[in-house]
Amino acid sequence: MQDQKKVGPNLKDVRLKLQKEWIPVWLSDPQAFRPGTKMPTFWYLSGDQKMGGIVPVSQQTDERKAIAAYLWQSAFDGQIPQQQRGDTAHGEELFKTRGCLACHSIGEGEQKVGGEFAANLTRVGQKESFDYTVRWIHNPRERFAPYCPKEHRDLTPDDYRKHGLDYVFDTVKHSRCPNDGAELQVQNMTVMPNFRLSEQDSRDIATYLFSLTQPAAYPDASFMDDPALKEKGRTLIKQYGCAGCHEIRGFEEEQRIGKELTAEGATPLERLDFALMTHKAEMGEDPDTTVESKGPGKKAPAPWYNHKGFFEHKLADPGVYDQGKEKDPNEHLRMPKPFLKDEWKAALTTFLLGSVGADGANVPASYFYDPTDQQKAVQDGWWVVKKYNCMGCHNVQVGQKSILSGLPQYQQNGTLGAISLGLEQLPPGLMTEGARVDPEWLLRFLCDPSLSNASEQCRNLGGQPAANASGGAQPEANIGRGSAANKQSGPGASSQTPPASQQSAGANAQGVLKPQPGENRNGVRTYLRVRMPTFTFSPNELRTLVRFFLAVSAQQEPYIKEQLEPLSEGERDLARSLFTSQAAPCLKCHMTGDATHDQTATAPNFLQAGSRLKPDWTFRWLLDPQRIMPGTAMPSELFKRDGERWIFNGPLPPSAANYDGDHARLLVRYLLSLTPEEQARARSAMPARAPAPSGATTAPVASHKQNGEPRPPSSAANKRNARAGRQSASRGSPKRGRKTQVSWRVPVRRQRAHWRQTASAGRPARGFSP
Repeated sequence: MQDQKKVGPNLKDVRLKLQKEWIPVWLSDPQAFRPGTKMPTFWYLSGDQKMGGIVPVSQQTDERKAIAAYLWQSAFDGQIPQQQRGDTAHGEELFKTRGCLACHSIGEGEQKVGGEFAANLTRVGQKESFDYTVRWIHNPRERFAPYCPKEHRDLTPDDYRKHGLDYVFDTVKHSRCPNDGAELQVQNMTVMPNFRLSEQDSRDIATYLFSLTQPAAYPDASFMDDPALKEKGRTLIKQYGCAGCHEIRGFEEEQRIGKELTAEGATPLERLDFALMTHKAEMGEDPDTTVESKGPGKKAPAPWYNHKGFFEHKLADPGVYDQGKEKDPNEHLRMPKPFLKDEWKAALTTFLLGSVGADGANVPASYFYDPTDQQKAVQDGWWVVKKYNCMGCHNVQVGQKSILSGLPQYQQNGTLGAISLGLEQLPPGLMTEGARVDPEWLLRFLCDPSLSNASEQCRNLGGQPAANASGGAQPEANIGRGSAANKQSGPGASSQTPPASQQSAGANAQGVLKPQPGENRNGVRTYLRVRMPTFTFSPNELRTLVRFFLAVSAQQEPYIKEQLEPLSEGERDLARSLFTSQAAPCLKCHMTGDATHDQTATAPNFLQAGSRLKPDWTFRWLLDPQRIMPGTAMPSELFKRDGERWIFNGPLPPSAANYDGDHARLLVRYLLSLTPEEQARARSAMPARAPAPSGATTAPVASHKQNGEPRPPSSAANKRNARAGRQSASRGSPKRGRKTQVSWRVPVRRQRAHWRQTASAGRPARGFSP
């Protein structure tokens, strides 16, 4: 049941969530309150004279009142935790940096920013309860009561009490009905994920959203308590098919009322009901006109008596084929009017024209795209990727740009107030994710992106527990305003693990907001302000996504993990020298577990690499990261070709003369076998930076890593730093000053000859420590 999602919100919560008087206003014209909403407009053609007055205006109002009355009287009537207002400024910062704008927008008209996947939140304070909004932000999947499909009702505490059970329901251990063992619906059927926010951070975000507009007043709606209206509303909800998009009490098992469209494009033309529009369609006349558009100098109208014309006009005006008919109000066409941009109408028309099925096509069935194996995995995976709007944060395919990447704060040198963001704070691209990471690790990560090991369900995925690469305190940027217990330690360790009863995508009913598993932490990129949320994917969705990424990268399935040869002491010493060389100072920017260092770190802890990264991909990444991810800050030319092997393109220790193996593969083995003890040893072996000569400017060393792989500065930064280095060296610096420490932001061409010369002479390069 975790797979089941609804387009619209759960309307069992309207008494807990909404202002009572707002509901009839919303039903009358959703587009007036929130332009662009997915909620279609009903009754839009009812009072139009051209329609023959199908539903009189007075009847429209009565219908809306009846539907509102049913929704209000059938909804949960209870209490949710009361909340105090929070910090508006901090809430704005969180809203604009945690990733909310990947799906939601704020502002109206030309001032609107953000994505269109989910609702515009500018006026949320004019319709919702503040307490409910905090609870929703804290955990959108939290359900007020579980629903038992076998008994066709929502369970109460009494159902649990009579079996001697606590009123606890979740997706892990408490997903079965205590009365009959049937699987329960224990979470709201929404695609909105859980950002693992503290209760205080949730208050702050809600406070910011409520500050965007002033409270609104609406007409009295005392009629919504009339029992007689409730029964009429039940009939109308069934007639209009409201349960197709919403969860409504009493309609949980209701099916959609629309016709099957799988092969709509193959419907014979004579079976498409143009009704009284047939003549106008044949003559090419606009349905809204009664005069033929013919005459001298006028272009002959194009007939639209065809499938394309039928679909286009139906989408533009769903009631067009009722024009001129005398019908009972309950018999008129029920399709409401959705908000559709012109390009969306064209796309839907094209889709319907192509929906012909094998039986209705004029080509052999073998011509239909019916993929198998990896192509089938790609096709299935795209449904999940688009269902949860993964592309709002990530670049998933070549040429596609995420919503976040278009926001001002994520442009080159972008800021949000005093906070520096820019390109380096964007979530990673996923074009090569299947080639990059171990599928077992990916399965666990998608289940629990915090990597907190708090969920037993996620720990047991993939056949082995996820490694916790804790190396000490590692504070996350903008940790929030919760208590110290909410803050993370390690590249992913939660300081407090909630009890099993709290490890749920759903939740218990009334009470205080429960702490989140993995609260206020990212599992891999703890330096990012934007957070990979917990989607509570179903087991089927998890498998589909992993297979999707493997298939997109053309990876073998099942994946057989390569067993790397253990390092000898000599190999470890040599690898450590390369790892800590100032020609490639990996630990300058990678998190290490040292709290002071990690406050400014911009790359993940290497301790995660062994369970996460694939050896072959890591090897290719070290050789040429720009080829794998153009624009990455990871430097190239760290290794150079020497016959059949790659050797380090920098100063080598004396022990390298006795090693005839591949340096790049040696470093891969070292990285993927790194232990906390060895990492601490490498940190202590890191040489101090050589002082720059008088008058010289040395570009700072920076390494930004993605997923345990190095991430250096952008190409634009490379050019600026290269120019700065050349200019400073030419301003009268001593000649030997050019042999001081080399930053990898500076092109290495001039240094290569020096490295080769010093290496062949058996002496260390100036400014380098072997």
